[in-house]
Amino acid sequence: MIAELFCAVSFALPHAEFTKYYEQATGAKPADGLVSYAVDPKVSTSGKDAYRIQSEGAGVKITGSNERSVFYAVYDLLSRRAGCEWFWDGDVVPKRTSIDLSGLDVHEESQFEYRGLRYFAHRGLTRFQAEHWGYEDWKREIDWALKNRLNLFMLRIGQDDLFQKAFPDIVPYPDPSKPLPEAMPGYNNRSLFWSLQFRGALRKKVLDYAFARGMLSPEDFGTMSHWYSRTPYAFLEKMNPPFLPQQGGSYGHPTDRVWDVMSDPKWLDCYWRITEASIANYGRPDLLHTIGLGERRCSTNRAENTRIKIEVLNRNIAEARSRHPGSRILLAGWDFFQEWRPEEVRSLFASLDWKDLVLWDYEADATQDFRRDMQGLSNNFTKWDVVGKRPYTFGIFLCLEQGLDCRADYGVLETRQQAIKDDPFCTGYIFWPESAHTDTLLLHYFTRNGWRAGVRTADELRADFCRRRYGAQQAARLERCWKAVNAVSAGIGWSGNYGARCTVVPNPAFDLKDRVSATAELMAQYRPLFADLAEVPWETPFEIRDTIDLARTAGDRLAIAARVDLVNTWRKWRNGKASAETVTAAADRFVSLGTAMADLLELHTDYSLWESYQRLDAIEKIKNPDFEHVLVDNATCGYCRSHQSEAARHYYLPAMKLLADVLRAKVAANDKSGYDMKALSARVNALREELLKRPLAEMRPTRARTRPNFVAALKLLASSF
Repeated sequence: MIAELFCAVSFALPHAEFTKYYEQATGAKPADGLVSYAVDPKVSTSGKDAYRIQSEGAGVKITGSNERSVFYAVYDLLSRRAGCEWFWDGDVVPKRTSIDLSGLDVHEESQFEYRGLRYFAHRGLTRFQAEHWGYEDWKREIDWALKNRLNLFMLRIGQDDLFQKAFPDIVPYPDPSKPLPEAMPGYNNRSLFWSLQFRGALRKKVLDYAFARGMLSPEDFGTMSHWYSRTPYAFLEKMNPPFLPQQGGSYGHPTDRVWDVMSDPKWLDCYWRITEASIANYGRPDLLHTIGLGERRCSTNRAENTRIKIEVLNRNIAEARSRHPGSRILLAGWDFFQEWRPEEVRSLFASLDWKDLVLWDYEADATQDFRRDMQGLSNNFTKWDVVGKRPYTFGIFLCLEQGLDCRADYGVLETRQQAIKDDPFCTGYIFWPESAHTDTLLLHYFTRNGWRAGVRTADELRADFCRRRYGAQQAARLERCWKAVNAVSAGIGWSGNYGARCTVVPNPAFDLKDRVSATAELMAQYRPLFADLAEVPWETPFEIRDTIDLARTAGDRLAIAARVDLVNTWRKWRNGKASAETVTAAADRFVSLGTAMADLLELHTDYSLWESYQRLDAIEKIKNPDFEHVLVDNATCGYCRSHQSEAARHYYLPAMKLLADVLRAKVAANDKSGYDMKALSARVNALREELLKRPLAEMRPTRARTRPNFVAALKLLASSF
């Protein structure tokens, strides 16, 4: 039977990849039989992904423990002997006359069973938002995952056409040229840019491409009513489901409330019909993932709330086992981290039968408590009695949606990695962010640790990353830049960015505090940073993208600190402890930083909503004439506003000027009274309303994307502190 399995495996796809890169490197086709391929589970001693690369005569033999491991070996061979490097935004393939395949005897085996990513449902900028991607984008992404020895990804980007597939007689396909009936403001406006029919066909092609290469993809099950997977009005009107109680929070609308699966098994079955429709049309039931009653409070009584959550979870686990007895069941850690206390999680876990369960946890980089009723307790996987006892994953979330800049906290990650380095119960290393491609260095760190945790430190991997990505000429300089930014970028944690803060009017009655302002002594590192960035020649797309990433992260932190400095200096002036000139100077710095950020973000297509819209339209024609408004509403709502160039120029900068002008006027008039916080907030809110009314084309970036303009933006940043 095993021999028959080996014969059935086709190696056409991995061989095509080897041939493609061999030709790119050498300009010639590889000789027939230069590489031979095999699948043999015995290559792995643990049952996890493994491969062997062995020289044989003038060629080489690749043996994988499964089909995807053959791909891993091909890309590893090309990296070792052809000098190829693999990044999400492009490959490095050095030119050479030949590739030496002699003297190879490589055996690689992963520490983890699962290594992968989740792609989420927010919208805005194409680089960061997977819902924007077309088939060619997804092919590159899946290839990148294989090149970096990942084996899993999840498309948690909304329900697509699953209600239509599950309930064809009840839920019709919506008209993509009109707003969705369920659309609400901000990120809750899920009106379509592509029809659900197109999205379904795209999802099918993407998953088929991934499955053909041995990738895994979990299927959602359970109580899946959320803001990104709302229940269509057609279902609510015809089925009239009752709801579980909901106390507070943002889930109060019928389209995002959870059906009462405890009162009647019919409603649990309806949820499962959605999952089964996805499996039948797109996916596979090997891995089943549930977030449970994530982000919900069903009762103000804590014990009752926990009881309901446990009962719903147990019913879903039992149903999953009944329907798909051979599946692994992944229990998302989000709700345990966010809403539970450590002792409640421990009690639940002690009651579960773990024969097919994995705690799918992804908050290892969290540095603050999420809910006030946690009473200051640190709540993460190290508190839940799973280490050394029950299957779990180590995961990075890199929250929240506003965080499109570089902000990984390697200190926290490395400290918490100590718990998993030698723990056989840690079965996965995952990256489950709200936005993709935010921090290219972190992706390198994640993929290396996802194969075997903690083998190299963050400092070592930073040096390795720079050598691989920039080459000998720029590696040392850009390593200094990354190190300087990493020192301060992590201080913001999961909180917002300058755009989020500068569109909120501070209370004039209190000193303004921010964690970033506490790192003022580290800000001194930015002076040599800007000098170094100005010397990078912008000769490659990597240099251009990454220098802007580093500069915008630094500028963001400076703008946050400048806001704190301005408000607190003004308050000192009111109390006779600062001069009028210091307030004016602080106001000037604040506005200069807003100007520099707007200038900087215009210098790359990554940050333009207009250009993101154009890409969507090029993949599949946008039929909704109002989608420009929808996209801006999605991207600049209070939860999502970030480094969008149109918002930076036409929303954040005017808001910064408003605050600065009010405080300058107070000083000029020697008026030491406070300002009208409500009235100023109304003026700032009006700026966003104006933004939503303006055509995107009218706000598109206009600055030439040249190195001199980049250097000018750096000089403006450097002159502001």
